[in-house]
Parts: sequence; structure tokens; C-alpha cells
Amino acid sequence: MGRAEPDWAAIGLTALEAADAPRIHAWQNDPAIRDLTMGFRGPIASETTVEWIRDLHEQGLRNRAVFGIRHDGVLRGVVQLHTIDWVQRTAMLGLYVGDSADRGAGLGFAATSLILDYGFTGLDLHRIGLSVLATNLAADRLYQRLGFAREGTLRAAYFLAGQRVDVALYAMLQPDWPAKLPPTAKRLVLTPSF
Repeated sequence: MGRAEPDWAAIGLTALEAADAPRIHAWQNDPAIRDLTMGFRGPIASETTVEWIRDLHEQGLRNRAVFGIRHDGVLRGVVQLHTIDWVQRTAMLGLYVGDSADRGAGLGFAATSLILDYGFTGLDLHRIGLSVLATNLAADRLYQRLGFAREGTLRAAYFLAGQRVDVALYAMLQPDWPAKLPPTAKRLVLTPSF
């Protein structure tokens, strides 16, 4: 099965808005997404999702940058840099494409490329890491394709469906980011033209 190339002109990252809350709330409570992202294990109330979006706007870039993944203006998922440490210039990456029908269409690749560009070029981060279930082979392929280095495994670190699962650790350093996005990519930063 070949990998889908993103429709760069149609994909963009934008701030989450109050109108996005119902869709995000449904995804937050979808066991398939929750388990793949190692998210909160209990049910999430709709008011909690609304409050989370409101808090994102109020805190600015204190310790996270969260974006909606949009394709032709329609919300398709969420990507974020969280646990930002401004002294060490590090962050952790989080990503999900909400509807299973949208997965495998290049949205995850484009969204991750755009947020890496933002993190390394716009925020001058030095290191972006992530953790993912070792059984999530699609994520493994995505992160390797993007150039992340697998740094290790947390053995039996996550309890899922009655069994313990390994968690894989990946990271990318700023010098390793190729920063080669197509001209049609909707970058969050502009490069100077001196």
C-alpha cells in the first residue's frame, strides 16, 4: 500500500474555536482515539472540552501550542506541542486525526510537518520528542518517514485492553529537521528573504 501525498494547498493549522468543541468532545470520548493517543481514560464532559479550548486561548504559549488540523476549512484533527520548556528549548508532540476515514490521506504527515516547522523555525526549539504505543505501526511509519529517531522503549508502560503494551520514544533535533516544505504548504512562519 503506497502512502498518500498530502494536499498541501488544502491543509492548514488554525487555532481551535468554541465551535470546534462538539467535534473535539466526540473525539476525546472515542475509545479508539483515546487509546491510540494514550489520552485520559475516563469520560470527558462537554463542558470540560469547552473549558479546555477557552483555557488554550487564555494561556497563550505558556507551555503548549495547540492547533486544529483543517482540510478545506473542516476540522479533521488536532496537533500540538506540549510540555514546552523554554529554558531547555524542548517540547513534546501530540497528534490525532479524528475520523478513521481521514487517516492515511496525508493529513498526519502534513500537520506534523507544519508543526515541526513552527516549533523549530518559529519557536526556535532545539528538540521535539514524542511517545507512542509501540503497537501503533501507522504512527511508527509516519514518524520514521518524517525523520524522527527512535530513542528507546518504555517496556510494558501502558495498560490497554487487558494487557501491558510497550511505549516507543522518538525525538528530532532542530539540525535534523530538513525544513523542505512545498511552496503550497500553509506555513505558520515566514522565512526572511534577506
